[in-house]
Amino acid sequence: MKLKFTLLSVTCILFCLLVIQPSSHAATNKAGDDKEKAKEKKTVHSSRNNVAVKIYPDPLKRVMHVVAKENEGKEIEFFVFDLEGTLMQHYKMQNGDRQKLSGLDRGKYVYHVFTGDEESATGEFEIR
Repeated sequence: MKLKFTLLSVTCILFCLLVIQPSSHAATNKAGDDKEKAKEKKTVHSSRNNVAVKIYPDPLKRVMHVVAKENEGKEIEFFVFDLEGTLMQHYKMQNGDRQKLSGLDRGKYVYHVFTGDEESATGEFEIR
């Protein structure tokens, strides 16, 4: 009797594993495919040195420098927010324009770069 119950239990467990495993694997693949498609559609770059702008600190002052890179001749808009989401600074820039981000208190900040209506870069920096 115990042998029949054990065989039945093992058979049920194997059946459940075979049935559940492929469907969960398919769900994982579908989620991975969705992530890849989202990456293909939205190419927002996150870095202090990306395709839209170059950001670098002035080591002697609490200032960050921003240089607009080649953006197919389009104007870019550069926004700086604190971590609470408050807009701190906003600049409209052309290719090669330079701006100093000064007057910011010590702390971390987030920036977003838009070319037209599309976000072309995002990132963060810290004033020490």
